[in-house]
Amino acid sequence: MARESKRTGMYIRWYASVREPPICSFTAIIMCGIAGVWHNRLPSNEVPQIVRAMTDELRHRGPDAEGIWHDETLGLALGHRRLAIVDLSPSGAQPMRSASGRFTIVFNGEIYNFKRLRAELEATGAQFEGTSDTAVMLAAFEAWGITASVPRFHGMFAFAVWDQREQCLWLGRDRLGEKPLYITEVDDAIAFASELKALRQTPMFRSDVDPHAVFDVLKRGTTRGCRTIYASVKKLLPGQLVKYWRVGTALRSQQIEYWSVTSAAAVAKNLDLTFQTDENAIDALDQLLSSVVTDEMISDVALGAFLSGGVDSSLIVALMQRASSRPVRTFTIGFNEATHDESPFARGVAAHVGTEHTEVMLSARDALSLVPRLPEIFDEPFADSSQLPMLLVADVTRRSVTVAISGDGGDELFGGYSQYAARDGLATLVGRVPRFAKSAIAGGLGFVPDAVLRSASKSTWTPNFRSRLHALLTSDSAALSYDALLAMIVSPEGVLARDQSSIVAHPSWPSAPTFAESQMMFDLQTYLPDDILVKVDRSAMAYSLETRAPLLDHRVVEFALAQPLHRKIRNGRGKYLLRALLVRYIPLSLIDRPKRGFSIPLGDWLRRDLRSWGYDMLTPDNTLRQWFNPQVTSALWAEHQRGDADRSQQLWPILMLLQWLRTNAV
Repeated sequence: MARESKRTGMYIRWYASVREPPICSFTAIIMCGIAGVWHNRLPSNEVPQIVRAMTDELRHRGPDAEGIWHDETLGLALGHRRLAIVDLSPSGAQPMRSASGRFTIVFNGEIYNFKRLRAELEATGAQFEGTSDTAVMLAAFEAWGITASVPRFHGMFAFAVWDQREQCLWLGRDRLGEKPLYITEVDDAIAFASELKALRQTPMFRSDVDPHAVFDVLKRGTTRGCRTIYASVKKLLPGQLVKYWRVGTALRSQQIEYWSVTSAAAVAKNLDLTFQTDENAIDALDQLLSSVVTDEMISDVALGAFLSGGVDSSLIVALMQRASSRPVRTFTIGFNEATHDESPFARGVAAHVGTEHTEVMLSARDALSLVPRLPEIFDEPFADSSQLPMLLVADVTRRSVTVAISGDGGDELFGGYSQYAARDGLATLVGRVPRFAKSAIAGGLGFVPDAVLRSASKSTWTPNFRSRLHALLTSDSAALSYDALLAMIVSPEGVLARDQSSIVAHPSWPSAPTFAESQMMFDLQTYLPDDILVKVDRSAMAYSLETRAPLLDHRVVEFALAQPLHRKIRNGRGKYLLRALLVRYIPLSLIDRPKRGFSIPLGDWLRRDLRSWGYDMLTPDNTLRQWFNPQVTSALWAEHQRGDADRSQQLWPILMLLQWLRTNAV
């Protein structure tokens, strides 16, 4: 690996790092993870053995320590793998019991306001051993109960709590879905874990693939909502608690929603957050974000930040540096292809703010070395190709720090994506077509030459343009129309084998004052937890790196939901408030450029370094024939290789599905 060091400006550039054995190897230690089983018909000694096998699969999430708690009379065991961030002493170890012994918890995440909650609890007589946020959670449960405590937690979390007095098990997940939690329920038994791979170690696991999940992956690149690739496993949704108890031997459950984007938007309407002037709103956002960033910088280990050079990450880094007494460590990804390389912008921001900056360059050869590991890292098919640079930057970041702060969430909250701001966007134009004319236009699309469609389409929507336009013209659902606008494969049934096609229920469409605000809320509920946060969590956890996202603090979310659209999108540009705040810290010239997004030159790579791998994946065999139409997949590949069209967006989910299906012998 070539390394270029420039201490002037505190800047380091690393090349091709993935071709060397990483300092924090994926196979040796892959972050804080939880697991558990409640099964009262297994021999008492088997349950903790199963949970230990589960936590072994989660070693990468918590390389520092392991703990198992077991109640043999109940057939219940809770397991934990620890990545020590706050309170590195044994007093922070888990599973942890409350002072009275009533509650036992395993917890993944961080509660950022735990010091304030601790002071409040101490004022009522609570006593603590150690300084962990987990102990504060338990004391809160003792004092206020679980359903009253969780809404008071500011943070990211997934947890399981056994209530000895009430003989019930509680599972919970944070408001936006930063931390994952998977559940399988079979024959009056339950198992849960931070990752799917742990559930494979349980006797309750069933490997049947859910065809609806395959459909989801082809359409949007990920499984969606509570669904997973396995029919027998579900995700606990963001902002939810679920309570389990037994009546005789039968397992019963109750699901409780303590927070949602919809309810937060309703509350935001009544909050005094609209302000009389833009300047008042900017001041309030400055104060709020500064407080949140300071809270999220709490750590007893080394901490840094991802820096793309865009508005969101640049603002977070600027606020971090203002709060820090020494240079913040920042990390960015670059590409040899200038069309996708934003590293010079990140470098300029880092130099202005004064961070200690590291760049890593990703090439197609580096991507190829990462591709075989994707099924193991992500557990299920995941087709957001920015997973590759995310993995590489996580690897390099973990070599220097244990915690990294990101700017995720700014686009969904403050109108950063192009489809929100486009007054003449495809969906808007189709919306102006009279209803009686839409079916006629849709029927005639097949006779329009490709060249005419390409010249009529915006560059953003050029891939799949004919399919997108047809779906928009024929759909009577705003949610399905928007899905079609952003789909990787607009009509997955066209590439699937005939017996694998399935009908998927309509996603719900949020009510908001404007169509753009409905789009933002829809993405907060779907794209953010199903794609962005999965990508960040799995990539970072593969290297035992914790990530935090200040813009996803629920107070920031509620602030954004309360703002009128003109404070998000103005003059055709999104993120007005974030930009206006950022220029208080960084010159406009450093960040005033069109948004590129965290994309890779996938189309070129599939014609070069990834070509042989892609060809092998698409060679017809029993797996391909079982799930796909070989004629369609071969035609897409051939068209892409000839250069007739860029089919990489459609090919990537097919390739990711095939790789996962073969790896898991499904």
